[in-house]
Order: sequence, then structure tokens, then C-alpha cells
Amino acid sequence: MTRSNDGYRFSRRTLLKSTAAAAALAPLGRLWIPGARAADNPITLGLVTPLSGAQEMLGSFVRHGAEIAIEKINADGGVNGRPLALEMRDSKANPAAATVAARELLGQGVNLQLGAISSPVALAMGPLMQAAGGVVLTCGAGTEKLNHEDYNPHVFRIGDSPYSRQYGLIRMIAERYPNITSWGGIIPDHEYGRTTWAIFVDAMLTVFPQVTGKQPEISRPILIPYGSGDYKNFIAAAMRQPFEGLYTSAYGGDAVTLYQQARPFGLFDKTKVLVDSANEFLVPLAMKDQSPDTWTGTHWYFKANQGNPMSDHLYNAYVERTGNHYPMGWAAEAHAAVYAYKAAIEKTGGDTKAAAIIAALKGLTFDTATGKRTLRAEDNQAVKNAEAMRIQPKAGSADGFEVTDYISVPGDSVVEPPRPGEKLELKTL
Repeated sequence: MTRSNDGYRFSRRTLLKSTAAAAALAPLGRLWIPGARAADNPITLGLVTPLSGAQEMLGSFVRHGAEIAIEKINADGGVNGRPLALEMRDSKANPAAATVAARELLGQGVNLQLGAISSPVALAMGPLMQAAGGVVLTCGAGTEKLNHEDYNPHVFRIGDSPYSRQYGLIRMIAERYPNITSWGGIIPDHEYGRTTWAIFVDAMLTVFPQVTGKQPEISRPILIPYGSGDYKNFIAAAMRQPFEGLYTSAYGGDAVTLYQQARPFGLFDKTKVLVDSANEFLVPLAMKDQSPDTWTGTHWYFKANQGNPMSDHLYNAYVERTGNHYPMGWAAEAHAAVYAYKAAIEKTGGDTKAAAIIAALKGLTFDTATGKRTLRAEDNQAVKNAEAMRIQPKAGSADGFEVTDYISVPGDSVVEPPRPGEKLELKTL
């Protein structure tokens, strides 16, 4: 089911080299997209995303997705006859750096922004945007607080929430693995890790019995430090637990290190089902045929959306410009954010002031690479499908792995009710 990866190979070392090189080349000033000339009086969107540091690779997906959307919109005639342009700034995945970058853009009159893929950055954006008359669409932040106790009308989550992501994964688990009733977790001890685990447990205790008629047993999670190079003691602790299914939200390089160190312990021989909240292709591109058999949540899997013209164009354009046949979902979320702004500006008749755009975005239904999605008026949360895919190692293949299964769960069946200003109610949080 997986296309060969023509010459695009990731190892942990080459991944770090390529991201550093990309960061060095990434322009921090205005990027004029073809078709957007000064004389055309373009509408400029601001992109604040990691262009350097450990999260630069994720930022590169965001950048490509936004650029591809703008190129296509301009080629199709722009927005109300005006082209779009993109102004980029490096968030460094750091709230302080991100707010400085966003404030600089606001000072230049760029009040419609996107990116903000990390939870602390997205949470820091709300007060700034509200004070300065801006709007930001986050393209990947995973904290539930955005549409609960830290809800801010100037911040929209364009993608799935952590709630809908975990509930979609549990639906898959209950339907495909009804006999795996004992579960454990290896969880990074930070905002995203604690949130995803709490929702995973809540969903497991709610959905699994409803679907299977069985009550799951869940071990106490093993909390691991963020950015550690040594997880052996934590893996040894996991080996002593009685679980058959294992959930983790370890992320990026941490997940690769964890998986590499877990293999000699036999953790993947012990585990019958491994569920990963969000790494998409990050781990298999680094580990090839040494990757564990894993179900991973994703913002967008191109095979699951084949035949959708927006998905097909995004995939083909991404492969053409990068040579990488495995684009990750952050590209689709940035792509969707640009199209959301396009639809909102058309709805306002060209008014780009924050109040007009916020009013236009609330309740907006628009086309994306994952199909139609709606930005809920009550809490600015997108209602979109929850997608996941199973990636298995395949020795002897060009890529070393293949996608053997995937799901797409309707968003309205897994999204939580809107409760802006209130904490998310969970059984374990």
C-alpha cells in the first residue's frame, strides 16, 4: 500500500543534518509566492513555525503545506482577485521567541497568522492576538486547554483535538483488538504527554466497554523525561508490567531513541499492540525495517484521502518540491489554515480586520485535504475526521516499512461537546 521512497532516506543523523541545512536556508524575511507581486496588493498571511532547532522538521511540513496552498490559490485567481503572500518567522518552538516573532508581524500589519504547532506557543498567542487585533490558526498544538479553560476567541484549532484523536484511536483498538484488555503507557512528563494519556484512559474506560462488553485494565503510566538520551530504566520498568497493549505519546527524536533502546529489552515482543499518538512517519523514516509494528495517529494520511482533489494536489506538489514520498499531516493542517483564511476573507468581502475574520471563521465549513471540516462557533475547534494508520516493518523493501491499514473516523462522532472556559472533564485528569 506504500509507494517506494525514491532516494529519500532518513536516518537520525541525516535527519538532523537536513533540518539544520534547511534552517540555514530558510528565509526569515518576506517570502513572495509566485503570482504575488507588490503591484497586486497581496493579502499577507504570517507563518510562525519552527524554522530551526529540534522541531524544525515539523515546521518544514507546515511551511510546505502553507506555500503549496498559496501557490494553488494564486494560480486559481487569488482571493477576491488579490493574491496571497506569506511572511515567515521562526518560533523556535519556544513561546518567548514565538510571541516576539508574532508581535513583529503584527507591527508590520500582518494580523492573520498561522502555525503555532506546539502547545505552549499556541497558548501564549491568545493574549497577544487579543491585545493587538490579530488572529492565529494553530496547525498542530495538542493541548486541550485551547478550547477549554484557556479558550481565547482569537485562536482557532484548525486540526483535530487531542480528545478526538484519542477517541478515534480507541475506536480502532476496540474494533480491531477486542481481546487486548490490559494496557500500559510510556508517557513524556509534560503538557502534551499528560493530556494525551488522561484522554486515552478516559476514552478506553468509556468506549472499549461499549464496543466490546469488556472492562479494560490499565497500568499506572511510566513517565519519562523530555529530551533524555537514556530510557533504559523506564523500559525495564515497563517490562515488569502485565500489559499486552502499549500506548505512548513520546515524540520525535525521543520516540526514536525510546524505540531503539526498547528493542534489545524485548519490549516489542512482549507488546501485542503498540499505539503511538502522533509520530506519523517520523519513526519509520528513521528506523526503517527496525521500526516496531505500530498504529499511529495522523493529521492526514494521503492514501486515506486519495481521490480528494485537494489531497491529491497537496501530495503531488509536496513530492515534486521535496522528493519525499511521505509527507506528514502538519502540511495538511497548514494547507487547511490557508484555505480557511481564503474562505473567511471571501465571506467578509475582503475585510481582513480581526473582528470580521473571527466572525467569518466561526461556524465556517470549508474544503480541505481531509474533506469538509467545520470550525465550531462555540470554541473555535475544528470538527474533522480522526485518522490513524498501521505501519509495519518490511525487510528487503526500498523503504523498510509499509502502511498496511488505516482508518478515518467521522469527526462528529469523536469530538467532545464545546465547553469554552471550562476544564475538560475526564475520569483521571
